[in-house]
Amino acid sequence: MRKFFATTALALVCTGAAFSQELPELEGRVSDLEKKVSALSNLKISGYVQAQWQWNESGVADGTQNTFSVRRGRIKTAYSNNYGQAVMQIDVTEGGVSIKDAYLTLKTPKLQWASFTAGVFDRPFGYEISYSSSTRESPERSKVFLTLFPKERDLGAKLTFKGLKGTALEGFGIEGGLFTGNGGAAKETDSKKDFIGRLGYSNTFGNITFGAGFSTYQGGVRLNGDAKAYKLENDKFVVDNSIQSGQYAKRQYYGFDLQFAVTSVLGRSQIRAEYLWGQQPGFKAKSDSPTGAVSGDIYIRDFSGYYVYFIQDIATTKHTFVAKIDGYDPNRKIKRLENLTDGDVCYVTLGLGWLFRATDNIRIMAYYDIVKNERSGGYNEVSDKFKRDLKDDVFTLRFQYKF
Repeated sequence: MRKFFATTALALVCTGAAFSQELPELEGRVSDLEKKVSALSNLKISGYVQAQWQWNESGVADGTQNTFSVRRGRIKTAYSNNYGQAVMQIDVTEGGVSIKDAYLTLKTPKLQWASFTAGVFDRPFGYEISYSSSTRESPERSKVFLTLFPKERDLGAKLTFKGLKGTALEGFGIEGGLFTGNGGAAKETDSKKDFIGRLGYSNTFGNITFGAGFSTYQGGVRLNGDAKAYKLENDKFVVDNSIQSGQYAKRQYYGFDLQFAVTSVLGRSQIRAEYLWGQQPGFKAKSDSPTGAVSGDIYIRDFSGYYVYFIQDIATTKHTFVAKIDGYDPNRKIKRLENLTDGDVCYVTLGLGWLFRATDNIRIMAYYDIVKNERSGGYNEVSDKFKRDLKDDVFTLRFQYKF
């Protein structure tokens, strides 16, 4: 018995000695594992897929009246820590794969109120551009934004300053930067940069949320080759000899935006609105902003545009009613019915929709756009099709899964 206890004690001592020798190595492995897990927790992968069926009134003539499509298939990766964030996002649809975001944001722990962003990202103008397509209550952005910013992102860099919570500047934010002006991930085509900036305020007071902002865009479009610039003079377009090849036609926008929401027994009620105006260097047949290097003549117009949303959640249910009106006047210096080209025709769109949030991941949208265009007098250089209202209403049934 004495030999048994002696042998057992000796074994325990030897085991303890061996374990004590292995303990530092085990602690090192655990520490390495914790570091890897911590680094992995900084990486976030998210995205959403929007599959839809559309009935398009304008497709009757060519047999594309109803179509299936993947409107958006986004995959987004973001790595964040105390010193900033790196984001990459691609869009995968039946039409191919394209870059949506590729940017970095830098900051320091001691200056949480300031940050620097560079790469391809949303232009800091207005409210609707940065409002995610996965949460927006209408299928597409308003016509004024689709025209002025056909690709809502751009290549550039910006500074952002935000008032800290608990200070007199809480809720205020200002951001501004320099951009190529080509839209999306298009390559740089000249040395001139466009400035975009927004001053905004947003805060919550009990059951009320309020926000407002003012934005400006100061840039230009370069005239290339033998192209000419046209301006409006005495109700007609004439050559602007002050802008020669290699020079720039001014591209200047201004905008106000407003957001208001209140929660009651009826549910959450929201009103969002924006109004934009300024000078747009577009084309003869359309006033869309150029994307990339410009080829052809430039037509300079003074424009205005707006949208107003009314969004009503139905009490505590998962249903939401949406009503939206938006308008775009590409040339507000001419009288109605006296349009000069197809690019001068006004549009007003009334949208009515219903949303069903089935789960945190799944959302269903049914939305009808009633599109009205200004009718022309059938003279100048306006197409005969604009003598009447075009048949271009659109119904969208969309299913979205977000992860």
